[in-house]
Amino acid sequence: MVKLATAYLERQLKHWPKLAEAGLLSGPTDSVLADMVADFKLRHRTGKADVESVRPFLKICPRLGGGYSRYSCDNSSPTSALDQMVNELDRARRDECFIPWAYVLCDYSVTGLDASRQGYSSYKAILAHEHHFIGTTYIDDFTRASRDEIEWWRLAALSKRLNKRLIGASDHFDLSDPNSDLLITMFGLVSRLFIKGLREKSKRGMRGAARRGTCLGKLSLGFTRRIHRDASGNIVRRPDGRPRHEPCIDPVTREYRLMAYELYVKNNWSPHKIVRRFNELKVDGSERWSVLAIKQLLWSPAPIGVFIWNQTRREYDHESGKWVKVRNPRSEWEVFFDPNLAIVPLDLWRAARRKLAEARRKSPLTGRRKSRNQRCATTLFSGTLICEYCGNELTLCRSKVKYKQMFCLNGPTGACGCRLSSSKSTRVIEDCLLGFLRDTFFSDAAFDAVVTNANVFLEEEAHKPQVDTAPMKAEVRQKEAAIAKLVQRVVATDDPDICNGYDKQIAELQRGANRLNAAIRDAEVHNCRPCQPLDVDSAKAYLADLRKILNQEISVAAEAIRTLTGPIKIRQEPMPGNEREVRWIATFSPDFSRLLRQLAKDDPQAAELLVGACDDQQTIEVPLEAIPKYEKLASIARQLREQGMNIQAIATQLGVSWGYAKQILLFADTGRRPKWH
Repeated sequence: MVKLATAYLERQLKHWPKLAEAGLLSGPTDSVLADMVADFKLRHRTGKADVESVRPFLKICPRLGGGYSRYSCDNSSPTSALDQMVNELDRARRDECFIPWAYVLCDYSVTGLDASRQGYSSYKAILAHEHHFIGTTYIDDFTRASRDEIEWWRLAALSKRLNKRLIGASDHFDLSDPNSDLLITMFGLVSRLFIKGLREKSKRGMRGAARRGTCLGKLSLGFTRRIHRDASGNIVRRPDGRPRHEPCIDPVTREYRLMAYELYVKNNWSPHKIVRRFNELKVDGSERWSVLAIKQLLWSPAPIGVFIWNQTRREYDHESGKWVKVRNPRSEWEVFFDPNLAIVPLDLWRAARRKLAEARRKSPLTGRRKSRNQRCATTLFSGTLICEYCGNELTLCRSKVKYKQMFCLNGPTGACGCRLSSSKSTRVIEDCLLGFLRDTFFSDAAFDAVVTNANVFLEEEAHKPQVDTAPMKAEVRQKEAAIAKLVQRVVATDDPDICNGYDKQIAELQRGANRLNAAIRDAEVHNCRPCQPLDVDSAKAYLADLRKILNQEISVAAEAIRTLTGPIKIRQEPMPGNEREVRWIATFSPDFSRLLRQLAKDDPQAAELLVGACDDQQTIEVPLEAIPKYEKLASIARQLREQGMNIQAIATQLGVSWGYAKQILLFADTGRRPKWH
């Protein structure tokens, strides 16, 4: 951007010496360039330009224009946009039209097929602004503004509606020409043919690379890439001279890929539990593992050496204005198989696929796509709150950390018959709903039952004998030694039949060692069991701030709450005693047994601890409102007055002012809420 600003000043100083004499253009000093770059960033991001900075140019040059430049490929040079801008400035000078720096916009390394480009969108916003002075838009050629003929017609229609010109600096396109409509049609056809040919060439090259087993994009967990060599050990190079790469097993992450299958199939861990384990271990240097990512790892055929390319494609839906993913037919798939790249045994991989398919069939959400908030919740009730009037999912209308608020997108405009016109703080929503769940689920009787059952379980575990793991560890060492000997024999022989026999023996020994290692891990966990009994007071202290505890793991907690409550419908009604305010009413039917069944998948003993602590509820309504301070103190103030205290003494006792104490007593006597000025 500094180079762009420098080239702009040098070119405009050459074209417009009168502006330099008037002090409107200065030399490319460091301070001037820094200000220009900051101004460019601001209008690029916001689509707003300073009108007052442009107005002085009108005294010398009454005709002003704007310029837009773009280059699309990461491999291109950024000077491409600079050269385009120079052509635009030269053409504008021939037209006696000055382009201020405030009207220069660019897009770097962005395809012309995307109409939502930041610089392009910002330029159109400035162009359509009624207080700006752009009379002519200059672009280098037809394809710089867009590669989509529909977007070109939109830009042309916008310019005609605003009665502003559109000029191509290199291809001499002029929107004011009577034949401009024909030129747009022809240019759009040529651009479409170019894009189609470029796609076919790229797809042909990628299909060949997939067929040859070379790298296409980022490899999944457990794999990395290495330089491809021929039979003689020479590096195979691309036409541009760069070395060609091929996939290989990553010795660092392959154990984690295998561990995911063992935890899911053999240890019967849920994807949620595996996600937590992966994030604790920072697998592949990441702490952002999700349930969807783990399920995709378990479903993928890559761990058995099967790599599939071209399963899906992206298409633009002109009706919705979005890119959608479409599944290609199997005949168009390109499958590459290399048994040397297998990480997971075939039996283990099949068992994981069968378990995932069974879970998918049993899920009530199968066939219904989860929303973004349900996949990755940002608050404890994201994806759970539903508008009772229009059925729309409630989302954040303000996402600031301290002041998050939720609303229905149809509410403010009344679309789809929605009457939920207000918004509500997430803190109020969470405090009210979590308070209800805590009071219901963890009542005194239920809490005592939970603690009693937990202590019984701990006592039973304490009396169980310790498991001796020494014999199992010795057997594991024997199997590992036998595997090492067989591997040495495989290396020493070239007979494929003998190698196959050794391979079967190694696989059998490895399966036995894996089973023993799993039994050793379970035994060590059993031997390290807790023995100290719980007491009710300490257990209640753990849940003193339930909201704070759940916010430590928002996505997991949100899904658990959604499983417990089901969809929560929200409606609004007037606040009693205050016509200007409304409150929300949450309606839902909690199903505690559904949550217990989900917990039992991970640990059957967890459900046993909670059995009898609660019963399923019928449809419940919970008001979502923040209780004012004067309402909380009303009963206390009334008791103090009955004890003979005057208003000043009551105010001192409650820690409020005299006037506020008077308002509290008025509310306690009449129920009339204060009207603050």
